[in-house]
Amino acid sequence: MRFFIFILIPLFLSCNRGEIVEFKTYLNHNDTVKYVGKEQCKICHYEIYSSYMETGMGRSISPASRLTSNLSSNPSIIYDSVKNLSYLPLWKDDSLWIKEFRIVSEDTVHKIEKKVDYIIGSGHHTNSHLFKINGYLHQMPYTYYTQDSISDLPPGYENGNNSRFSREINMECISCHNAYPNHVAGSNNMYHHIPDGIDCERCHGPGELHIKQKSQGIIIDTSKYIDYSIVNPSRLPTDLQFDICQRCHLQGTAILHDNKSFKDFKPGMHLNDFIDVYLPKYKNDDGFIMASHVERLKQSECFKNSDMTCINCHNPHKSIRMLNDKYFDKKCMDCHKLCEDEQNISNCASCHMPNSSSIDIPHISITDHNISIPKKDKYIVNKKTDREFIGLFAINNNNSSNLSKSMAYLKRYESFEQNPIYLDSAFFYLSISDNNKSFTSFIQYYYLKKDYYNLINYHLALDSSIYKYYSDDALSLAFSRIGDAYAKNGIIDEGVRFFIKATDLSPFVIDYKLKLVALYINNDQFEAAENIISQIMILNPNRKEAYLNMGYLNILRQDYDQAEYNLTTAISFDPDYLIAYENLALLYIKKNDIFLARKNLNHILEINPNNAKAKLMIKQLN
Repeated sequence: MRFFIFILIPLFLSCNRGEIVEFKTYLNHNDTVKYVGKEQCKICHYEIYSSYMETGMGRSISPASRLTSNLSSNPSIIYDSVKNLSYLPLWKDDSLWIKEFRIVSEDTVHKIEKKVDYIIGSGHHTNSHLFKINGYLHQMPYTYYTQDSISDLPPGYENGNNSRFSREINMECISCHNAYPNHVAGSNNMYHHIPDGIDCERCHGPGELHIKQKSQGIIIDTSKYIDYSIVNPSRLPTDLQFDICQRCHLQGTAILHDNKSFKDFKPGMHLNDFIDVYLPKYKNDDGFIMASHVERLKQSECFKNSDMTCINCHNPHKSIRMLNDKYFDKKCMDCHKLCEDEQNISNCASCHMPNSSSIDIPHISITDHNISIPKKDKYIVNKKTDREFIGLFAINNNNSSNLSKSMAYLKRYESFEQNPIYLDSAFFYLSISDNNKSFTSFIQYYYLKKDYYNLINYHLALDSSIYKYYSDDALSLAFSRIGDAYAKNGIIDEGVRFFIKATDLSPFVIDYKLKLVALYINNDQFEAAENIISQIMILNPNRKEAYLNMGYLNILRQDYDQAEYNLTTAISFDPDYLIAYENLALLYIKKNDIFLARKNLNHILEINPNNAKAKLMIKQLN
């Protein structure tokens, strides 16, 4: 392989742990240098590797087995009272399965069992569970909270929001919880390969060139010089050290810069050249979220009045479980000479960095990295209704662009809470942004406002030459929203045209294909619809919507037996799939089986007593 060496940028000096060091652009920043995996590092750095593999990062994700799971041999059932669904882990030899079931009048009326492929979470706080089907990675509705030894729904599944087995694990999520996987372009959550745990290269950068140089006998005396074939974070300026940690230990609304991906940042680069991370601020609220270590540390006087970074206290190669309180007390005493007899100092962090619950994940306690003098009247609010919203702020970038701010408000609205103030703020920043770069965000704004008329007019006024400024993923999402807007205005042909564009750019996003199927059916293009459904069933044979639409096509073609099979299959994936019950009722009406038609309509009303369509159909039957 040919390697291209960057022109070295001007040298500059940085104060780092009392030493003056040079800093240049690292050779492994070049896009031609590949990641090789931590097993390659193990060959030369066995002791460091072995120690690192005991850390939470080294064990962040692993294939599911009895050895990697913290579940007992007799795990607990959890019950979702809103969905009336229960979940139970099952061990089958060394394989872990999650069973979803529903019991009505002592009868099991629904049951699904899915094999767990990966456990995500080191066990320091949680074990959550992932499954993979034809490369598509999803989360399961079962988490074991190890600190309290309690099983419960995962964060975000509570209060009627249980998405069951459909939550996609996309690159934004997995890029912090694991080493970089081999992501399939044109998909949200499809991967060729999932590594086992966060690896060495997440902090040191791609290792291919480093290994090549060492194998060729190119050895650098690192006691005197910096080896620019691989990043040593301790030799970086403090701001770049900090960027490595805050890439993942700064949780919030992450906004990528133009045509950047979640894999582009490498150690030794400036994070704010790639991603802006936004957090909401509220008056009279000192609550914090799970991965907010960086945000909290930045509030500390220790941080403000020194050049400290995370590695002043943490050795990333050693698990904190292997260190006693004296280790961290010594770190405090390095700066705070409180008394001559340091033996009397005990567990400084218990007062100045107390464990606390986070506002986003239940059943856990984490160290508050806001190092401070304890206050008796510390005001912490956890209820959203008690908080007065101030705004979204980019924690890692004081000079974020107007477009970045608008995108943060849009994403916050779409992903977290539908507060109208977010859309108002988004529009304000969009109106003063670069028009060539705000196309997809304006489309998102009108789409979230459900203002489909102005969405179409906005798009019609644009010159398509601006498409060159956007990635395929961004364009396909925008095209799907434009297609949806046309469809909702009854312009089916244009809707079809834009969904074809979306599926061409992102051929493995099944949701775009499903929208295209619906439009084909509404336009009486049944053969085209069936072709797309067949593609979906090959990509992911567990998508209930594929069987629903195929069942409806079967009804239209009077193939009633096949329609019944497909619709009941759809319901086997989701026992509360109302539209599938509606289509079954329609099927039985066509077969003149009024008893079964009425039974399915009544079942709809058991799930949703206010379903107007079911009430009307029952009235017509009567």
